[in-house]
Amino acid sequence: MRLIYIILGLITSILAVILAILPGFIVSFIPAILAIIFGLLGFLKSKKEHKPTHTTQLIFLLTIIALAIASYQSVYSTTYNDETEHLELQEAPIDKVEIIGGDIDITN
Repeated sequence: MRLIYIILGLITSILAVILAILPGFIVSFIPAILAIIFGLLGFLKSKKEHKPTHTTQLIFLLTIIALAIASYQSVYSTTYNDETEHLELQEAPIDKVEIIGGDIDITN
């Protein structure tokens, strides 16, 4: 059972890293959470059976990397809209500028 948890943890953590790099990075949180669960179960089974825990540490490392990349992208990502490329900034011509009592009055 320990090996099943470790293999599932490795698969989901690698999948989380790959999905975190792609544009649909929000989906990467699901395999990251699953990797944490499988890694924790594998770690507990390894400790109980007195087996090495190096692979579970790798699972946690990959999951932390995936969560860091996905969190960074969610904070600093920009969304592109095809319609905004067609819009142009239009300036209205200013006919005259009047300064009245220290206030600036711009009329068209």
